[in-house]
Amino acid sequence: MIDEVRKAGRRVPFQPFWIELSSGELISVPHPDHILVGRTRVAVEDDKGVIDVLSALHLTRIRWQERETPA
Repeated sequence: MIDEVRKAGRRVPFQPFWIELSSGELISVPHPDHILVGRTRVAVEDDKGVIDVLSALHLTRIRWQERETPA
């Protein structure tokens, strides 16, 4: 699953996504600058500067967010 998260973070064009954890919690990744993927952990920063460090063991799936369409 960590490879899928890494690919999602590098996707061009980038599409915002959520990382779903084994607890059911969703972590939003709104922009590629908000995510850092290591070998066994993923760090995600929210808009307030709070960083969640996630163990690869608890990553269950990626859910794509709707893209914003220009007005």
